[in-house]
Amino acid sequence: MIKKLYHFRDVSVPAPLLQAEVTREEMDTELALVAARFTTIEKVDGPIAEGHVVALEYADEKGNHRIYTNVGKGFDDLEEKLPGLSVGDKVALRYAGKDVEAAIVSVKRPAVPALTDAHVQQLGIENVANLAALEDHLFEKLALSQKKRKFRGIMGIVGKAMMENTEFEDLLQHPWYLALHEVMMGRVAGFAAQNGLSVEEALPAALRMEGKSLEECQEALKNMCLERAKQAALGKAFADENGVSFTAAETADLAGEYVDYLNEVVFAHFAPQIAVERK
Repeated sequence: MIKKLYHFRDVSVPAPLLQAEVTREEMDTELALVAARFTTIEKVDGPIAEGHVVALEYADEKGNHRIYTNVGKGFDDLEEKLPGLSVGDKVALRYAGKDVEAAIVSVKRPAVPALTDAHVQQLGIENVANLAALEDHLFEKLALSQKKRKFRGIMGIVGKAMMENTEFEDLLQHPWYLALHEVMMGRVAGFAAQNGLSVEEALPAALRMEGKSLEECQEALKNMCLERAKQAALGKAFADENGVSFTAAETADLAGEYVDYLNEVVFAHFAPQIAVERK
């Protein structure tokens, strides 16, 4: 499949793609999400405000009825009448097609605690027993996310270089290309059936190439499948180099696994080179 392989290690990546940062704001957001796991509900003695959950009761000929509303969520018009009121106050409202007077019987709010080492220990994260260790753990998580974000740009450059500098055999009759083309045409046929079109009519819309000729769309589809087959060939070359093989039952799936492996090996090479600063 490949006559001469161009190795991704030979690609020069611009310095900005090898630099990233995790800000204090991002860390605080992650810590807030952790703290939210320990949220409790507490009673409110003072006036109702946004974020409070209010229970009201009213009575009619069928008995007592209870209504709940979450102030500030925009669920109903009642919310506008509640801020500033307290337990025991009454409010006129229209509910279930009736004008009724309801008494406020309960006001509660979610309470998110300040994180402590005790909270952290309840998380059960290996080797994370206090707040300092949790911050380190969250930094590593965010750093990995930043590396993956940077990698999208890196892979764009690396992939282009490999595709342009690797010498491929003619893959148009290769099983991977044929299977990928068949899968794509199957999707186009499905799109055509849903919209009452012929496959030829559906192809420009399915490829988001409205206004293009059928021949242009067919050429674009061929190139898409050929590029994917070439990516799979590159993945297989590096898999063979590392003694890795895949055994997907479907030919198109097997090609996909080699494409995924290509991304994995390139990421494994460049990720350690991406310096993530902790702001």
